[in-house]
Amino acid sequence: MKTIDVNGISVRYQAEGSGPWVTLAHSLSCDLTMWNELAAVLAPTFRVLRYDARGHGASGAPDGAYSFEQLTTDLIGLLDAL
Repeated sequence: MKTIDVNGISVRYQAEGSGPWVTLAHSLSCDLTMWNELAAVLAPTFRVLRYDARGHGASGAPDGAYSFEQLTTDLIGLLDAL
């Protein structure tokens, strides 16, 4: 899996397949692996992006509370970087 710096943290992500982009965001207390089976089904038709949100999985987990706006900004930064 790859990582990229976004908004001051390292974000782990996986992009696979080809075609139009589909982004899969995991629920709280999970990581991008929760989408393994679905990503395998979608990858022949779509370019599937999965990522670990701030404070989850192998992404950075700085101290403090995370707002929904911050999590959204992280995703926008990841998409822009890719």
